[in-house]
Amino acid sequence: MKHNWEEALAHVLKYEGGYVNHKDDPGGRTNLGVTQRVWEEWTGKAADEQEMRSLTVAMDSPQYKKRY
Repeated sequence: MKHNWEEALAHVLKYEGGYVNHKDDPGGRTNLGVTQRVWEEWTGKAADEQEMRSLTVAMDSPQYKKRY
């Protein structure tokens, strides 16, 4: 069965979606399966909590497609 990009990303985000910032998670702030460090590397600038909370699939999809 062949999956297209949107279907594959939707499947990943079913398990990786949503904002978390658990104190015991070394990844720290994470949204849509992307850590703050990875997002900052992708955008080339620092991200605060508000930016991490506001990530959307449309914002994050290009990063996923290129890196993963």
